[in-house]
Amino acid sequence: IKVAFRRKLWGECAGLAVHYAILGALFPVKVLVPALFISGLLTAIIVTVSHQNEDLYFEGPHKLGYVESQFRSTRDYVCSNSIFEYMAGGMNYQLEHHLFPTMPRYNYPKLVPIIKQFAADHGIAYKTESDRAIFERTIDTFRRVAKMNPENGAAATRSDKWVVPAAAR
Repeated sequence: IKVAFRRKLWGECAGLAVHYAILGALFPVKVLVPALFISGLLTAIIVTVSHQNEDLYFEGPHKLGYVESQFRSTRDYVCSNSIFEYMAGGMNYQLEHHLFPTMPRYNYPKLVPIIKQFAADHGIAYKTESDRAIFERTIDTFRRVAKMNPENGAAATRSDKWVVPAAAR
């Protein structure tokens, strides 16, 4: 909403207003507000675990270019039950999504054996693990990053006024 207003995307603002007006008309506030926060939390968790777990690779070029880059920097995870599979919304098939972004997500499971065979044929690792393991990996990544010292001379993350306190350096 903030970005739409700041960029004066009035059509987007109107669409958001209609969306929330309909939700407000259908659901009482005491149901709607917690539902929005819970759905936002679930979305954040699913997107985070499917995007925060791999090292960044700056060296290259790779022999297979974009395709190899996706194999090296992406990890799928196997859901332990149908509820997690549904909630993941296809984000557990991260490699398939990156290689074929316009493919409907219901086709991703059919694509997995093909991609595994491609990886084997080209000597590339196909990385996958359980949903529990990827959640643990994400938490470990956050712990490791939180303990890292700030990088001197790094670009500001929020504005030119952002200053790292001396005690944190």
